[in-house]
Amino acid sequence: MGYCRENWWKWALLGTVGALYWVGRQQRARTRIPAMSGIEEPMVAEMYNRVTRLPHIQYILRYFARYAVRGRENVRVLDVGCGSGQLAIALARRREVREVTGIDIADTQIHLARENTERLGLDINFLVADAAEMPFSDASFDVVVSTMSLHHWEQPESALREIRRVLAPGGSLLLLDIRRDAPTVFLGAMTMATRYLLPEPVRETSEPLASFQAAYKPWEIALLACKAGWPEPRITTWPIGMLVEAEKGTE
Repeated sequence: MGYCRENWWKWALLGTVGALYWVGRQQRARTRIPAMSGIEEPMVAEMYNRVTRLPHIQYILRYFARYAVRGRENVRVLDVGCGSGQLAIALARRREVREVTGIDIADTQIHLARENTERLGLDINFLVADAAEMPFSDASFDVVVSTMSLHHWEQPESALREIRRVLAPGGSLLLLDIRRDAPTVFLGAMTMATRYLLPEPVRETSEPLASFQAAYKPWEIALLACKAGWPEPRITTWPIGMLVEAEKGTE
């Protein structure tokens, strides 16, 4: 009994991990479940905006922006599913970048992106547009990026074809997203946050759990990319996410 009292925190931790594992196992989606739309709701959009402005998220976005344009000069960049514009802002601050355009299907997100950009005095073009039918000419961009957006696309294969169309020969696609086969304990934590911890307007969209259930596994992304005309995508994975990279040939 003395050992148990002295090590109660270990038993509590073990019990918590076990409970999260059990909850996550119940919620793990073997097949993809498309996420319910909700990001356009004003309160949800504003919460997303606040999250992307946190210091550690800003650090990741700056790193991703630097990585996306490395080795290039005078780059035209398109951010697909730009949200409140934080990645576009990081890109616009890079010396390698000539111009940045961001698109999102939610007008509330575009409104926030424009506000954030005007506050900083940056020149970025934001448009309400569908990734599967973009209002750009062929070969309009040198780099196309997208972060945490793919799992929301209703027509992902069409969107990937559109990205290939608007990319100039020699251009690059960099797509960062979460993955459905994240660790079970992590999914359990997301389930508890979705049910009990977040504000009611966010809970009503079933986020963030819904996004993980709507996400793809790495092999599913590779198959989608190949069908859309990207024959050799490179996929880098880690426990809860992945980075897809592909280049458009100079044909």
